[in-house]
Amino acid sequence: MKYRCPVCMYEELPFPPRDYHICPCCGTEFGNDDADSSHKELRDAWIGRGYPWFFGLPPLGWNPEQQMLNAGLFGFQRAALKQLHVRLQPVSARTFQITGFDEVADNSASVIAA
Repeated sequence: MKYRCPVCMYEELPFPPRDYHICPCCGTEFGNDDADSSHKELRDAWIGRGYPWFFGLPPLGWNPEQQMLNAGLFGFQRAALKQLHVRLQPVSARTFQITGFDEVADNSASVIAA
């Protein structure tokens, strides 16, 4: 029987995610790492590190973003970005170049044209 990691959604855990077993995908040690952090917090940290495979070589064709998508976490990464301010530099009548951006913490969208 295989189990799913509640952090990275890897579906091939050989043991249930508890009792100090470690996910080979994200490296979460269940009963230790998740004692002080939620699965979502651990997931966000793993994504923030660029979804590294933790132990050995990843399975052939492994795709962490597809893994999250398959688990129903559509938009998992985009949800962390609440607003992005973008500066556009006109290049021609219909073309702009992005010259800088920064993330801010509210739910509206903004574009600042220079």
